Amino acid sequence: MDSAGDISVLVVDDSDFFVEIASEKLSDAHGFTIKTASTGQEALASLREQRVDCVVSDYKMPGMDGLELCTEVSEEFAIPFILLTGQGGEDVASDAIGTGVDDYLQKQKIIDGERLQLLATRIRNVVGQHRAQQKYEQLVDNTPDEIVEVSTDGRIRAANKSMARAHDTTRPELIDSQLSDALPAEIASDRLEYGQRAITAGSAVTFQDSIGVRHFHNIVTPLSETGDTNTVQFISREITQQKHDEQKLKKTKRELEQSNEKLDKFASVVSHDLRNPLMVTKARVDFVRDDAPTEHVETMERNLDRMETMIDELLTLARVGESITDLSRVALAAVAEDAWEHTQTDGGTLELNLTRDVVIETDRDRLLQIFENLFRNAFDHNDTPLTIRVGTLDDADGTGLSGFYIEDDGRGIPPEDRTTVLEHGYTTSNGGSGFGLSIVTDIVAAHGWEITIGEGRDGGARFDISL
Repeated sequence: MDSAGDISVLVVDDSDFFVEIASEKLSDAHGFTIKTASTGQEALASLREQRVDCVVSDYKMPGMDGLELCTEVSEEFAIPFILLTGQGGEDVASDAIGTGVDDYLQKQKIIDGERLQLLATRIRNVVGQHRAQQKYEQLVDNTPDEIVEVSTDGRIRAANKSMARAHDTTRPELIDSQLSDALPAEIASDRLEYGQRAITAGSAVTFQDSIGVRHFHNIVTPLSETGDTNTVQFISREITQQKHDEQKLKKTKRELEQSNEKLDKFASVVSHDLRNPLMVTKARVDFVRDDAPTEHVETMERNLDRMETMIDELLTLARVGESITDLSRVALAAVAEDAWEHTQTDGGTLELNLTRDVVIETDRDRLLQIFENLFRNAFDHNDTPLTIRVGTLDDADGTGLSGFYIEDDGRGIPPEDRTTVLEHGYTTSNGGSGFGLSIVTDIVAAHGWEITIGEGRDGGARFDISL
């Protein structure tokens, strides 16, 4: 709650005695900033010169009584007003409520110095409520959401600027009009039905609807009773762009599914229609092996082996294009060792610069393909027996795992080729398929990882994969 020192009060009374006592006690004992006036007209003049946070006024005053002053203050300044009534002023209290007085007290109780605590408490309460209401109204007015308070018979009680602007009208024109005057009749009827559901349930109800090309997410909340009529508040947030994005996403998903279906058909053709004649051709080579020149047979066998490798890697590319959804904790060392066993590594050495408790979240089969392709790439591009090292990358502060690396001690990859070699179809004159490293790139990308190529500690190629 606001401190008393932040609250200024105008005390209005034609009794100099009461004004002096009330001002002194409220200022000295409770810390309020006090201004005074002896008549209603003097009070209005004072407020026009400098506004305060609250007005405390006697009821019976010459010229303009407290209720009349309250009406003027409410219309011109809209600040909290506390009325002090005489003994037995129940009728006055009833009129005060109808006039818009925020609070009232019997004046006799205030004269006693100890009772001034009650007045100070009431001042803090009405000022705190007024400030909270101002903040709420400012928030409501500045929000892009359309906010409107409606009675169950469809009459608009209040609306914010966004509501008026969205329907090309003003707030004064909206007040006391029917909701169907601002919205299409069917939409207004549906919203009122949801409002009745909220009243019945005693809690907020959410729903969506559309006005022309605009789409809305609505929250309707029951409010306290005003007179004999229940009211509800609608908060309508436009979600047109979100709906368009959802439609685009659905379209993209359908296109991706169609693309995957075509890819599956392509993989089927590659697997069946190409592999079968390839196997027949390899068998026929055996029949002519003794009759044909050796160099011709060896050339045919190399080309057939290369075709088989390309088919295998094309099928792998088709598979890695699929989304990765089945992740599990996988030990890097175990996968590296399995890949080493699956790869032609005659004369090579594998060094693991990591422990078996180093694990990452991944699809194990895809991770195995990364290691196999990088191992095979190293041996395909180097003539001498290689040493391949696998280790971990630390994060910036050296306290956690940020990735892993695979490096060899071969010829390395020239800096100008380190980006090109990762592209689909790139190959060198040694007869590679051109798909091995691109498979690695696709798998890394499917995980959301990154891969970079550098120079190993012994001058060979090094692949850093950041998680």
